[in-house]
Amino acid sequence: MSIAPPAPQATGRMLLLAAPGIGGLLDALDAGEPAGSSYRGPGPRLALLDPTPDRLATARRLVGKGKPVRRRSDLWFSPAPLLAGGGRTAFVFPGLEGDFAPNVADVAEHFGLPAPDVSTASLGRHGSAVMSVGRLLDSAVRRLGIRPDAVAGHSVGEWTAMISGGIVSAAEFDALVARADLDALRVPGVEFAVLGCAADRVTPVLAAHPEVVVSHENSAGQTVVCGPADDIGEVLAVMRARAVICRLLPFKSGFHTPMLEPYLGYFRDGVPALRMRPAATPVWSATTAAPFPDDAAAARELCLRHLVEPVRFRQVVRSLYTAGVRAFLQLGTGQLGSLIDDTLRHDVPGADFLVLAANSPHRSGLDQLRRCALALWVDGAEPDFDALERPTETIAVSVPDAGVAGLAALGTTLAGEMAGFLDRTADAVAAVLRAASATGNTRVLDVSLAAMPYLRDHCLMRQRPDWPDEEDLRALVPATTMVAHMIEAAEQACPGLVAIAAEDLTFHRWLPVCPPRQVRIDVEHTGAGRVHVRLGENAEGTVLLARHRPPPPPSWSPEPGERTPELAATDMYRQGWLFHGPAFQGLTRSIAVSDRTLRGVITVPPAPGALLDNLGQFLGQWLVENVPDRWIALPANIARIDLHAPEPATGSTVDCFVRVTGLDADTVTMDGRLSRDGAPVMTVRGWVDRRFDSGERAGAVHRTPGTATLAEPAGGLWWLTEHWRTLSSRDFYLRRYAGSAEYAEYARLPPTGQRAWLLKLAVVKDAVRGWLWDHGAGPIYPAELRVHQDPSGSCRVTGRHGLEVPGLDIAVARLGPVAVARVRDTGSGQLPEIEIAEGPPPAGSTATGPPAGFPACHVLSP
Repeated sequence: MSIAPPAPQATGRMLLLAAPGIGGLLDALDAGEPAGSSYRGPGPRLALLDPTPDRLATARRLVGKGKPVRRRSDLWFSPAPLLAGGGRTAFVFPGLEGDFAPNVADVAEHFGLPAPDVSTASLGRHGSAVMSVGRLLDSAVRRLGIRPDAVAGHSVGEWTAMISGGIVSAAEFDALVARADLDALRVPGVEFAVLGCAADRVTPVLAAHPEVVVSHENSAGQTVVCGPADDIGEVLAVMRARAVICRLLPFKSGFHTPMLEPYLGYFRDGVPALRMRPAATPVWSATTAAPFPDDAAAARELCLRHLVEPVRFRQVVRSLYTAGVRAFLQLGTGQLGSLIDDTLRHDVPGADFLVLAANSPHRSGLDQLRRCALALWVDGAEPDFDALERPTETIAVSVPDAGVAGLAALGTTLAGEMAGFLDRTADAVAAVLRAASATGNTRVLDVSLAAMPYLRDHCLMRQRPDWPDEEDLRALVPATTMVAHMIEAAEQACPGLVAIAAEDLTFHRWLPVCPPRQVRIDVEHTGAGRVHVRLGENAEGTVLLARHRPPPPPSWSPEPGERTPELAATDMYRQGWLFHGPAFQGLTRSIAVSDRTLRGVITVPPAPGALLDNLGQFLGQWLVENVPDRWIALPANIARIDLHAPEPATGSTVDCFVRVTGLDADTVTMDGRLSRDGAPVMTVRGWVDRRFDSGERAGAVHRTPGTATLAEPAGGLWWLTEHWRTLSSRDFYLRRYAGSAEYAEYARLPPTGQRAWLLKLAVVKDAVRGWLWDHGAGPIYPAELRVHQDPSGSCRVTGRHGLEVPGLDIAVARLGPVAVARVRDTGSGQLPEIEIAEGPPPAGSTATGPPAGFPACHVLSP
């Protein structure tokens, strides 16, 4: 049992209870406000959002009945979790529906993914939007640690399922669609109507209207028919007279009927061009109600059949249930979940199953994902709830591209700007890429300080000079160095071509150097002049190649409102605003800054990717000059980098122009330009940095960790309140305070214990450092101290790597987000325990209150 910490977007606390039997759950609920335990064995489970006394009472009543609860909005209970006994999970992707109102902007922002274009201005764009939303949610749900055992789709959702299941490459599919004009898609002008009955009730009526056919057998209570408007009207009149609810759908197409056959020209040409692979996850076709064949030719034939034959969704749902699927997760908006529910309740009497929608028009995208994770946990899954707070460094199994509509627009833009250039080189590029892909392009990158000694100058955590523990230094491969290796790998895989751009660059997780590791770089040809590159589980993107670079664009001009920067460029290093060492230090001169721009000069450093990194460093100076309360920021993704010329030699100077295009509490977005002698060398668009919690004290700890503290002294005590709103920020400060052994200890704790552990660790280290400074010590870094936390709550502190710490008596306590510590000499008398109480100190008491800005609390005397 555990109570998970709330995310910023959460409705409130999430209560998760598990026990060997229902009696154990009832005992926990009888305890009032359940504190939880770490039990994760077999047995019933309960989850509850915002466990108020009334909701806990309701939970106890429902648990006492012993029947599963899967339909209440904020409470879930399973006496026998469906997935714990071998039940399987299926992702199901919707097709076109009359109502399409996705809430996914916050999901895209939280996970650092491109926000999909949800336009429904034309049939083609409507389909594109449905697929883009499905692919975004597929990626987000996988980042929660939820993996499907099978995937299926309804209508156009079958294509989304094919991408999710690995039959079709997302990049290749997008490249195919980008060559099409979605707004000019030609289809027959026939009507669709939905009927509230099974197909066998309407089939006899269609005998008198041969031009009307069943296009979708959705469930026991829903069928869709298609045909000419007049005939559809007559069929609806007959069915309404038989008390069947009917309505016309707001789009016309003829998909999934023989009427589409004359319009298949584009599809007959396009589908054979797609590479079909054996599915990584079984993909169930709604045409055959069976998994897709592994044979590529048979899979292509099934794709074309899918366009002109009925969608047999009712049958595929029954087949999935027979194959062991018990949890159905709808990745998109609409009524697909109700079709599954209707089918199984009617066709499989007594069926026990779970149906969830990963998106809802009635609440935010993240809140709906939170509810899905809770419901799945109750039925035996193990979602990563922390991923709802941890935006960018989570492992991503699949990442959607910008969406087919967005790529179509991109394709149009590129065509307008580079049509002549690409037309002349496309055939040559395609030939080279085909030859390269035929050989297989996987290489291994040696990530270690021995192979990359320059990374000693890219240590995120500043330590005492000559600090021997490399893990405490947190040396990382910069995002920009990963980009450099990805571009190099693409060029090596395609001899004779040069990289002219890189786009859709996503940095999933940090790449530490310690311990050393071997990281795969996979290069895959995805179309003429395009290769997709994945660097382990850490980064991926698409590199564009050609025989020659196109002409550079015009230079950028200074903008009004500029002022002289308060900091010189070199102050960024000297004053500790940036952590970079000499191999990455290139900021040379800060020329001008405004509320949205910064101009400066960079001297090209020697490390791979360092020039691009310095562009990001100047963005850091813009933050310091304009929004110093949250100036710590690290890259999350880059939309596009255009390479107009070879990178200038080390030691040469380039002009830098940063233009901030977006700023909120958690991210900053910029466009950037590097030029030499007035000629553009590189243009970056859509560079997104994730901002970390960094107020005045937190910023000082980052800049001068040997002399600054997060905790504050007051009344003979040291006080600390949490400086992190999210798990990513917590990890940032965890690395600042915890040494390697302590970090390993933290990782072994259950999630519910990590918050208190870190607060106590940090306040004790700051209190001990304060005592040592009061007794004449010089700078002391947090990693120089080792805190031994006893399960009983007591602490002792020793020194590391030569630091001598005398015996000290230490008392520490925590209440919610506040921790307090007191330090005295050993032998100066027994140190009383600290007791923290909520609220301000009572009038006239000797209780000690916290420094200004802390939550209302006080420490009782003595």
